[in-house]
Amino acid sequence: MKYLIILVLSVINLFALVSISPVQIGDKPGFSGVVKGSLNTKRGNTDSDNYTAGLKLSYDNNQSYLMWGEFNFSYGEVSGVKNTNSTFTHLRYIHKLEQDLDWEAFVQSQNNEFTNVAERFLTGAGLRIHLDKERYGNLYFGLGSFYEYLSYTTSVDPKENNIRGNFYLAYKKEFATDSQLSYVAYYQPKVGDINDYIVSNAFELKILIYEKLYISFLISYNKDAKPAQDVKHVDFSQETSFIYKF
Repeated sequence: MKYLIILVLSVINLFALVSISPVQIGDKPGFSGVVKGSLNTKRGNTDSDNYTAGLKLSYDNNQSYLMWGEFNFSYGEVSGVKNTNSTFTHLRYIHKLEQDLDWEAFVQSQNNEFTNVAERFLTGAGLRIHLDKERYGNLYFGLGSFYEYLSYTTSVDPKENNIRGNFYLAYKKEFATDSQLSYVAYYQPKVGDINDYIVSNAFELKILIYEKLYISFLISYNKDAKPAQDVKHVDFSQETSFIYKF
């Protein structure tokens, strides 16, 4: 089994860690983490190199708050031509107000050379409501706002300073032995311009395969109504990855 896992990890590209499943205070007390990464190299008819790495660390005090942070990096080349180069960092704090009501605050920084984003910095806060557990299970509704700073790699796109609303639904369903199904959807309109909005959807199936090793199937669909010049409005991805929890 050990050698099979090593073989599979060596030939399947692992994508950047994305936090899909909502977390609840008290679910996993103390410190915990997730790590993933890969090196995928091909030579011959196709020359390509792909590198990915992801790390997420969490602390849950099991009573009133939890906090987590993650960092992701992706880089790739095909025949010596770069085709992937992005980083993502996110820090979040969630504090319980009442039994089914939390407030949360976050800071995020990212860049992506292939969407012409040199720097995107966010900081915001809001409320998170755990909807009727008896009827909906682990379903959460979030609402708030955040400040967004954007600078681009091109001179034709001006720097932006925006305030956006932030509305989301997050759901998870656990089954079998520590496996789960998760979905999250975000709607982030710019204050003062309803035609400038970001919509994100992600669906993940995560299955335990050996001790603390999981396989993840992730599908995402994102739309930016007003992206940088010459950048497409829609991004779709289907990713298969391995995750190790500790």
